[in-house]
Amino acid sequence: MNAPAAITSREQRHHRLHPPPHPSASWMVPVVLGILIGGWAIFIDHNQGSSIPAAFILGIVAAIVFGAVCYGIGTIQSKLLPELRAALYGGVFGCAIGFLYNISGASNYRSSGLGLGVGLAMAVAAFYVFHAHDD
Repeated sequence: MNAPAAITSREQRHHRLHPPPHPSASWMVPVVLGILIGGWAIFIDHNQGSSIPAAFILGIVAAIVFGAVCYGIGTIQSKLLPELRAALYGGVFGCAIGFLYNISGASNYRSSGLGLGVGLAMAVAAFYVFHAHDD
């Protein structure tokens, strides 16, 4: 009889580590990240003394820009080398944290330094994850 081929433990492990993403993940993840960054920007800007409408406009713009950048990276990430993908993730995360720290009242130098440090840490962590799960 034609019995199905035995599935090796490596194939089972590979299937378990990389489940297929849900179709809505391509746009839902950037939307959620944009809402988080935008809400955080509204909170910080309003606590620094801005009016609610001005803080809301800043938050909406930050959410749209961050969500659009995340969506753009998500659409091309499968075509990129792991090193470049890690650098993009680190750069976007560092820019977001530096921006949020800057609107909290910190100087441009401190915001840039914090964004650079956090971005480098994110790039190293993403690089490790991409290469640790690489076949």
